[in-house]
Amino acid sequence: ETFKKTYNEEMLRIEFVNPFFEALGWDIANKTGNAEAYKDVIHEDAIKIGSATKAPDYAFRIGGVKKFFVEAKKPAVNIKDDIHPAFQLRRYAWSAKLPLSILTDFEEFAVYDCRIRPFKTDKASVGRVMFYTFEDYIEKWDEIAEIFSKDAIYKGSFDKYIESSTKKRGTAEVDDAFLKEIETWREMLARNIALRNTDLTQRELNFAVARTIDRIVFLRIAEDRGMEDYGQLQALKNSENVYEGLVGLYRRADDKYNSGLFHFRQEKDRAGSADELTTKLTIDDKVIKDIVKNLYYPDSSYEFSVLPADILGHIYEQFLGKVISLTVGHHAKIEEKPEVRKAGGVYYTPTYIVDYIVKNTVGELLKDKTPQQVVKLRILDPACGSGSFLIGAYQYLLDWHRDWYSTNEPEKYSKGKNPAVFKAGINDWRLTTAKRKEILLNNIYGVDIDPQAVEVSKLSLLLKVLEGESKETLNQQRKLFNERALPDLGNNIKCGNSLIGPDFYDNQQINLLDNEERYRINVFDWEAEFPKIFAKGGFDAVIGNPPYVRSQQIELYQKEYFSNAFEAASYQPDTFALFIERGIKITREKGKLSFIVPSGLLTNLYYSKLREFILNKTLINVIVDLKDGVFKKASVDTFILVATKNKGKLLSHEVSIGEHPVKIYKDVITPSNKVNQEEFLNFSKYQFNTGLKTNIIDLIEKINLNAVVLEKVFTVKNGMKVRKEFVTNVKVDSRYEKFLLGKNVKPYKIDYEGLWVCYDKKLEKKYTNQAFRERSIFEKGQKILVRQVMGATKIHACCDDESFFVDQSIYLLLPRENQNNIYYYLGLMCSKITMFYFSNTMADRKKTFPKIKGDQIKNLPLLDITTANVSTVKKITEKSKSMTMLYQTLPKAKTDHDRTILQRQIDATDKQIDKLVYELYDLTDEEIKIVEEDA
Repeated sequence: ETFKKTYNEEMLRIEFVNPFFEALGWDIANKTGNAEAYKDVIHEDAIKIGSATKAPDYAFRIGGVKKFFVEAKKPAVNIKDDIHPAFQLRRYAWSAKLPLSILTDFEEFAVYDCRIRPFKTDKASVGRVMFYTFEDYIEKWDEIAEIFSKDAIYKGSFDKYIESSTKKRGTAEVDDAFLKEIETWREMLARNIALRNTDLTQRELNFAVARTIDRIVFLRIAEDRGMEDYGQLQALKNSENVYEGLVGLYRRADDKYNSGLFHFRQEKDRAGSADELTTKLTIDDKVIKDIVKNLYYPDSSYEFSVLPADILGHIYEQFLGKVISLTVGHHAKIEEKPEVRKAGGVYYTPTYIVDYIVKNTVGELLKDKTPQQVVKLRILDPACGSGSFLIGAYQYLLDWHRDWYSTNEPEKYSKGKNPAVFKAGINDWRLTTAKRKEILLNNIYGVDIDPQAVEVSKLSLLLKVLEGESKETLNQQRKLFNERALPDLGNNIKCGNSLIGPDFYDNQQINLLDNEERYRINVFDWEAEFPKIFAKGGFDAVIGNPPYVRSQQIELYQKEYFSNAFEAASYQPDTFALFIERGIKITREKGKLSFIVPSGLLTNLYYSKLREFILNKTLINVIVDLKDGVFKKASVDTFILVATKNKGKLLSHEVSIGEHPVKIYKDVITPSNKVNQEEFLNFSKYQFNTGLKTNIIDLIEKINLNAVVLEKVFTVKNGMKVRKEFVTNVKVDSRYEKFLLGKNVKPYKIDYEGLWVCYDKKLEKKYTNQAFRERSIFEKGQKILVRQVMGATKIHACCDDESFFVDQSIYLLLPRENQNNIYYYLGLMCSKITMFYFSNTMADRKKTFPKIKGDQIKNLPLLDITTANVSTVKKITEKSKSMTMLYQTLPKAKTDHDRTILQRQIDATDKQIDKLVYELYDLTDEEIKIVEEDA
């Protein structure tokens, strides 16, 4: 016991912990001589944060990406029962979003699931998933190595363990928790500021609240990073006129940082106007004190120094989905923005997607260049939101510059008036703050329609500039260069509508819009805002995740503008399609464009004009079919497009086709095959059928020949979106009608289960959140019903003679006036040819339960009855009627023998219909084989 008390932590680390992890394959002492950015293990400096905690002793990394922390304690500490070390470690790892971390004094070894939010009152056992003593190491070594060895992380078993270990109750990701925190701040500030400052407009109130939150977050992060005195915000709790004290901190920050976040006086050559509003606000002391009290150890679960920049962006992206509105009595209320409500939420782009897009655009442009040449590169996100793509691009540029200088006579670039790098240790060259600022101002640009998003984007980038700085380095910089620490990004990140230019007002009718609507539209003149860039042809790289606003949600007067201002806009444009055209137009010749957008663009006929535009203006470099799973809350499938602007098309140009990311130790995307761009140009409607072989493409072309789209023959309607309480198993009264669900629609038959739906116009508002369907679409005589979800081998379609009411998962095909041969078209719908066509032209064809989208069914090519062989049409019609009758007879069969005979007739008739359809389309034996094998 005496020995344990005198044996300190430093000795323990050298003699026990270091050899322990070396045995697990980690280069603890950096014997390989890697530069700082690529070391396996970072030994944190024991910098005191306040009086209570410090950074973890070790951060274990792969490729510069942190995987887990290790906190070492001297043997006298009781690892098993002492709550303080466990809270300290968990707080750091939870804030850094590291799922697992280790607490050890070698005598004891505890592993924590750090996805569980830490609280200072937690027992040491909370979140602990493994506990060993030194006596267990030999027996349990394989178990430990299977998760924490360097080799285990490369093989993916570390990630597999995390995914397989169920999160315990009480789990709260740091981004979700901090989002709730700042949403509470917004509510408190909005109500109080509206109450005490009755002359503010709604727009001014939103500005005041957002700026207050942004500034508090910035100053608190600066404290934990050591750039500001620790506890200066906390000290406000002890003063009177708390907001006045906070404004004092703002003004000092203005002198120190020069950021637009703190801009209170007009200065020459400084972008934007000074904030003359927020310094004059009245805010009650209690509101500021309530915000500040939970931001410090031990009451706070957050450790701001390790909060990743992309996580901060994720938090803000969700936060910006709501807005403060004012009631008639000047009371504040928080509500979801209309555009967010219509889109079904905010969708944040995962970091691995950002990394991939940046690597394939910025990374390609940097090849074989020097820093002097890179000065001229201009990278833009035209819908930057909270700045995730700009942060990704900026980080890539910082890493590239650091690596270039480190390998090209770094000593030479560390001297003179404006050094690019300085030496922080052996083989450890780092960029100076001046160089980091220069890169940001030269290379990074963004535009967003939301003024709050623009400010958050700037905030995230400014925090990235200051990574690795301390109060001492910032003060030294001011003394040496008489220069404030941050650039003003007003000329780089701008607020405006990327899709609507000043020609919007050429239409006299639009001049009738009120001021509020004009403010919301926020027209943006690209060439006037970035004149030097457009004088050289445009941006070098345009990247991002443009908003997916469907055409139905766009105002009519804006649609009219888009149809005139955009070459590839159909009469019903979606915003992501407009962003692609705008992106290509503002990219310079040989520049790169990469967006993540809905997969519908790959094949839907609706976007054929845009695909033609892309093929005529660019060379496609990569298409990555991400399928589902990128955006957790959205059902939309997506893909990544990477293209190079190129006026002179090269038909032989090869396009890399990538598949969904594969998890190793980090998400990566790998190209799986290549296709020729000529295939896209020659294929019907320029569809990007990335997985198709030439013979399949030729066959689809043949199916399209002499065909008409289904919409020419039928009017396509959706069923009803119905709340469960309006559906019963009995007919309650005369308002109730027979009702079908998607599962009740089978090939050639209706499998009615006895459901009834209450149809009463008076109940419309309670009924559903969609418009009430008119009775006529259900009662309009004979029609075809099609289930949205495709079957395994057939499209589920049948004839309805009974006027069933159906739910939204079913399409109703109502024959147009000149159409009377429903059974011919039903035979085509249920044939292998139609299944083949859908499964090879739908973007989500590889899903377990792919859904036929509305525009896909409308654009399904059908061989027109007027041009088809009359005799074959007649036979298909007869066989299709027979299939319907056979299916109606089958349930009435009373013996097993009768059922077997009927089923054989069904199978034989089905094959006959397929054979007749092959004849109808004049397929060769080889082509029939392709269809049969596909089925």
